[in-house]
Amino acid sequence: MSAELATAAFQRFVEALNQPRDGGALRRAVSDDVELDRHGPGTRDAPGPVAESFAGVAAVERWFARTPAIVRFSLAGAPRLTGDRWSIDYAIDAGEFHNGGTWRAILTADGKIASLQHQPFALADAG
Repeated sequence: MSAELATAAFQRFVEALNQPRDGGALRRAVSDDVELDRHGPGTRDAPGPVAESFAGVAAVERWFARTPAIVRFSLAGAPRLTGDRWSIDYAIDAGEFHNGGTWRAILTADGKIASLQHQPFALADAG
């Protein structure tokens, strides 16, 4: 898979996150048996521990449903391939709140996300 196709896969995930109650957008972005781990805050090199895990589209839909309407995601870099996993940085904005993180994903041959690690960065003033 090329970096261009990986970027397109992550962009579909962004679109799904930005339309958290649109199950069709999520299904265009992920495989039916998607596995997603949401990590606690950390750094690019030292992600936080897994806080929650979701298996299947229905479980990810329930997680998305908790997302406030003000939250907007965007891509914040180019994808990188390490082994079988693509990584890309993302940005998150919600009013005056701005942060980001890294997504690490295994993609299917048809460009959907099969497995994703959602790894937010720690807040600069936290700690």
